[in-house]
Amino acid sequence: MIPHSRLVFNAQSLHAVQQVVLHGHTARGPLSEALETRVSQQIGKEYAAALDSGTSALMLALFALQKDVPLRRVGIPAYACRALFFAVRASGAEPVMMDCDVDLRLHAVQARALAASLDAVILVHPFGMIEPLVAEQWPCPVIEDIAQAAGGYLQAGEDLQGGELGGFGDVSIVSFYATKPWGGAYGGMLLSGCDALHQRVCRMRYADAADVSLPYAGNHQLSDVHAALALDRLDRAAAEMQARIQLAELYDEWLMPLDGEPIRRDAAGNHYRYIVRVEDADQVIAALRQQGVGAACPVDMPLSRLLDQHCPGAEVARRQCVSLPLLADMTDQEKETVHRALQTCM
Repeated sequence: MIPHSRLVFNAQSLHAVQQVVLHGHTARGPLSEALETRVSQQIGKEYAAALDSGTSALMLALFALQKDVPLRRVGIPAYACRALFFAVRASGAEPVMMDCDVDLRLHAVQARALAASLDAVILVHPFGMIEPLVAEQWPCPVIEDIAQAAGGYLQAGEDLQGGELGGFGDVSIVSFYATKPWGGAYGGMLLSGCDALHQRVCRMRYADAADVSLPYAGNHQLSDVHAALALDRLDRAAAEMQARIQLAELYDEWLMPLDGEPIRRDAAGNHYRYIVRVEDADQVIAALRQQGVGAACPVDMPLSRLLDQHCPGAEVARRQCVSLPLLADMTDQEKETVHRALQTCM
């Protein structure tokens, strides 16, 4: 079975982790600090806090934003991973669902209509695509989640400011989970231009140094072992992205005479996923898996179902969208397997 996701490790990866172990300091240390510096410089945010996961980063961001005013309603995409839902719930706020449009980004008209009723909003760049709403003015704090789109760039338009993804929100979130573009194993990062917010998060990530005035504190520091793997992936991120772009162009060519309709990708996105719209996603995924191709649903279940709400765009996406393996190290034999499977199943 060709897996849906696959990490590319090499001798450099092994050496990076080995050096951490040999030096005998595997918890937070110089590599975690180096990772903070590198990502903050790339994204353009002055302050960075390396954490044990992207979910922790989301949760601590929400707690940190509540220093003076509690967050009651936080907008999140309905077609996204559950980490957003549970991070909002953990902070004590109510998740407010925002539906997606046909291209899987937020339905802009509906999102703008909800904005005035929100105390904060989490904007996700989905599946390596770019959410243009991050460049707009919001009446509440914006948490920009680049877990799936790290390395992407929003191109400037007539009324649109361009820049590196992660540079737009009041707070930005990165994930270093194994399947993410910058992932090694586990980890995340919170970035901000506000020193006070950054200091607040740093105190909350280490319980033994926290004071009782904080709403929450835990042990959420990133280890140097995980930082070493993340730095290793960052060294190869641009080359891996180019390999995914070339593979996506092959998929475009193969799908042209078939029934599947690829979701439009951004030229400046990181091509994290290749998503195609079909009539019956579950049926096509099962057929592709029988042919040895580990296709998957981009999102297993719309978050709106967790609250018994109906978001029609998210429901249609769940029924129709299939994510194909887009592996940076896909072999010629694996490519031929995918090609044959697409011809057979679509």
